Amino acid sequence: MFKNNRTYRLLFLISFFIFHFVVNAQLSKKAFSLHSEAELSKDIEVKTLNYNSLKIEKEYHKGTALQFAHQFNVSFTPENSGNWFTLNDGTRVWKLRISSPGAYSINLIFDRYVLPEGASLMIYNSDESDVIGAFTSLNNKASGILATSPVSGDEIIVEYTEPKNVEFKGELLIGAVNHDYLGVFKYLNTKSGIFGDAGDCEEDISCYDTDNTLNIRRAVVKLLINGSELCTGTLINNVNNDGTPYVITAAHCLDSNTHPGTSDVVIAYLNYEVPYCSEIIEGIKTQTISGGSTRVYAEELDIALIQMLEEPTSDYRPYFAGWTLETSPSKPFKCIHHPQGDVKKISTSVTDLVATSFVEPANDPYAQQSEFHWKVSEWNLGTTEGGSSGSPLFDTNNKLVGTLSGGEGTCTWPKNDYFTRFYKAWDFNSLDTCHFSKWLDPDNTGVQSIDGYDPSGDNSYVRLSNIEAGELPNKDNSEGLGYISGHDEYEITLFAEKFSGLKSARLHGIYLMAGESQWGSDQQININIWEGSSNPETIVLRKEGINIGDIRENKETYIEFTEPVTVTGTFFIGYEIDYSTTPIDSFAVYHSLDGSVDKVNNTMLVNYNNSWKLATDVFGGEMKSLWIDALADMVVEGDTQVTTTSTKEIEVYPNPLINTSIAELDVNNSYVDHYCIYNTNGKIVEKSILMRKYLTPINIDFSDLPDGVYIIDVDFGDAHSYKKIVKASQ
Repeated sequence: MFKNNRTYRLLFLISFFIFHFVVNAQLSKKAFSLHSEAELSKDIEVKTLNYNSLKIEKEYHKGTALQFAHQFNVSFTPENSGNWFTLNDGTRVWKLRISSPGAYSINLIFDRYVLPEGASLMIYNSDESDVIGAFTSLNNKASGILATSPVSGDEIIVEYTEPKNVEFKGELLIGAVNHDYLGVFKYLNTKSGIFGDAGDCEEDISCYDTDNTLNIRRAVVKLLINGSELCTGTLINNVNNDGTPYVITAAHCLDSNTHPGTSDVVIAYLNYEVPYCSEIIEGIKTQTISGGSTRVYAEELDIALIQMLEEPTSDYRPYFAGWTLETSPSKPFKCIHHPQGDVKKISTSVTDLVATSFVEPANDPYAQQSEFHWKVSEWNLGTTEGGSSGSPLFDTNNKLVGTLSGGEGTCTWPKNDYFTRFYKAWDFNSLDTCHFSKWLDPDNTGVQSIDGYDPSGDNSYVRLSNIEAGELPNKDNSEGLGYISGHDEYEITLFAEKFSGLKSARLHGIYLMAGESQWGSDQQININIWEGSSNPETIVLRKEGINIGDIRENKETYIEFTEPVTVTGTFFIGYEIDYSTTPIDSFAVYHSLDGSVDKVNNTMLVNYNNSWKLATDVFGGEMKSLWIDALADMVVEGDTQVTTTSTKEIEVYPNPLINTSIAELDVNNSYVDHYCIYNTNGKIVEKSILMRKYLTPINIDFSDLPDGVYIIDVDFGDAHSYKKIVKASQ
């Protein structure tokens, strides 16, 4: 039976009614093809930056953000740099190659970014192994600024595509190129099992929270600021429980480029952590939101609040941490953070906090107000490092009581770290820029403590997996026959992982952990979802044409389905490879080893001699589970052989709602339990009281809701039905 750590009955993902592409980093849409060199001239102008000629002192002390990159101020535009090409259909393509020899990665800041509808921007490295985008008009901001995530390597290509007939010509100005000299964003460095440079004493959050029930871990984000600095922040709740994307951090993380008005050069990374306490698999870095406005900036207290412009989508599984104004918070305490920009870690302390000052001349002008900090005298697990700045301190009730300013803590001396006291910063003085109360309690209710907020309530997304925390993934066959979960001498083409213990679930995509994958390969695999009893029988989804070259080994790869698929009872997730190319591209998915933990699952199947068999029956008793996870909602647990009642028919009149706010819901005289209405961010905007009766039609008033797209979820008790509703003014 697969691991499902909470009892979930999950909210309906509405975004598939609107988008047919993956929405990922910074609301960029990954579905656009790069224009090959065959289409365009190979003579693309190269702008080379000479970092190696600079004399740069790389210093860091606690109380400052972790600087990992040198910023070159430039002024590259399509008018003064790069090359334009015109395709046969009139589409215009601009390409610019930027080289900064020796860089581990490069990221850009556009001082001017205004795209017309239909245009797109991609950024990728020279071998196209790392691609971000496409950025579109959805990324236009009032400030005209766009900061991008790092792309690995010391040379990148900027590619802008503009259709022939657009409303206006796009405007692009690259104002900064950031050269990563620490390597904090490299895929896998030379340290065994470490993806960044965090100290050996640090504890991965997934090793601490093995049952994945610590909600506050989902609130903590890694911050990339101005393309050159790293800190930690926290999604924080407000009294209205409305999911406004506030992020609290340290003031010293926001330099003169980002305060007090705009924070458009801030990118927040959600869920950057290793899966299931893995030692070799790096978590995804694509779940990001960017840009915002600085709401609180109190440098003398060293604390700040940003309101992000983008709201994290439901599939990011965001959580907004609660807080308390308690003057004597209770132990034990937790600090969740991204030391050295590494995957998410946790430090804990069982000692009482000490009310004190953290006035250090080296930190000027930050944290210069006396008697405004908590001191953590000693960490019993982990410590803090560069990149941990701004991280939250949670009390025994998992409520935020402070943010990290600095201190002395190291792996060899895990003592004396200092956090701004949240209750003292709440309404520090009369300046609006120092008032948390204005933003987190806008109606001035006087609330002294609030719980955390999950936008999906009890119905959040869940990741289904047969992998146990601490398992040692493997990809080799001990008999030397190739990869038992990929290309091998038996030429097995079909592999599957069995999931049981459900009545039904809706699957939105899969996480695939590849142990072998050749960059640049154009060979493809297919993803299949089957239903069946003991073996795969009926295909309910087939996603074809996934390039091996797009799957990164030793990293999570998330593959989203164009539309969710509903499965009932036992189901199987698998992939199909081929042996038609010469030479064969090596590909394999990690699998667990029997004996690495006390494992009872034996769920990995292979299609051998045209018959499905357990992998242990074909290769021996060394492998138990393929490392394929599913992202699901609407999970109903129970007897796997019980099929849920089919979806009932519903109708909404009129639809769209034009110049009217009243919709009639016709449920065909069916028993209705209640209904919920979701907006495009997956938040409940209206929920009926428990009905417990037959009603038809049901009048629903949309007058308090703005124009837009909504989804109504009608709960019949034994089934759910969904309908898209559009409200628009004529």
